[in-house]
Amino acid sequence: MREVLSRELAARAPADLADITCCLTLLAGAGTRWVRTLAAAKAVVATQPEDDFRRVVARFPLDAPRGLFPVRNFITEFSPRIPLAAYAVDAFRGLGKQLIVLRGWEAEIRRDIVEALGIDARRLSFCTQELGPGGKVLGHGDAVRQARHLWRDSTYILTNFGGDANSPLTAMASLSALAALNAAGEDVGLLLPVAEIRDPAYPVILDAEGIPRAFGHDKLGGAAGSTGTAAGIGPAGPPGASDVGGLAYTNVGIRAYRTNALLAAIDEIAGKYWSENSGYSIPGNDPAGHEFALDNVDALLASRGKARILAIARPEELTPAKSFDEIKHFEEAAGKVRAEWRQFVSARDSQ
Repeated sequence: MREVLSRELAARAPADLADITCCLTLLAGAGTRWVRTLAAAKAVVATQPEDDFRRVVARFPLDAPRGLFPVRNFITEFSPRIPLAAYAVDAFRGLGKQLIVLRGWEAEIRRDIVEALGIDARRLSFCTQELGPGGKVLGHGDAVRQARHLWRDSTYILTNFGGDANSPLTAMASLSALAALNAAGEDVGLLLPVAEIRDPAYPVILDAEGIPRAFGHDKLGGAAGSTGTAAGIGPAGPPGASDVGGLAYTNVGIRAYRTNALLAAIDEIAGKYWSENSGYSIPGNDPAGHEFALDNVDALLASRGKARILAIARPEELTPAKSFDEIKHFEEAAGKVRAEWRQFVSARDSQ
């Protein structure tokens, strides 16, 4: 069913969709949990007999972004391992101009991911996220804001993160669905591909008509927990049918935006809550973090009825590797997601 819907959506997409789309992969996160768990793993492998994996762990720099950590390669046949973030970058291959937002390590990302995947460098750019006041990284919303000069001339934006087991099928279907809504005259600024799982950490809260009105996000609320409104921008809507029996929809890390809606939301939030001296002070976010998250954009668009969901994602896509301990689960999920994609491409090419 998922494959059939994806094929139908892609067939309806405008021929120039890739020319008017910009795909952002965000690799500039702080990664404090990753550093802590990798350091612990390094201490363990130092006392054990060597094998290939232990050598990988021992040699990987603590200060390198986790997106460069070599995991099992289910994308190409050229090497047994490929950087973690290659899955996110490759999920957007061919869907538009690509943009990687990072903080350092550009040469390694270019060599080990972009060149290893054979991605056309003429269709890819890099943007470095500058630190905010106090030397802090101020969130992925801030990263997208800093890169806006590179994407503001597009019509559509796809975003994802370097630690997710993204599916190219989900990315393609989401972009095509948003383009279809736009062609039908719908005022939709955000389309979220979602999977249905039990008790998700970041649930999508639907109204009675199945329209997303708010998003739960514990991290943004800091120690006090989430308000259920994704940073307090916009009212929490009533729970929809998707939360019956503990099952609820949740996003899997990919977002599809209409560019003008994303830009307007970013400008509005920054205009209200940005300070050159302290960073962002967004209601509902952890006040100590001074961050701006894409979740804040999503909440604003949802509160105004301009968000939609596409229930097409696989639960395996919600298997991020934010810590070293999650690498094995990520690899298992990526293997299943990529096996489905290979089957889809094979069936499509045989037609």
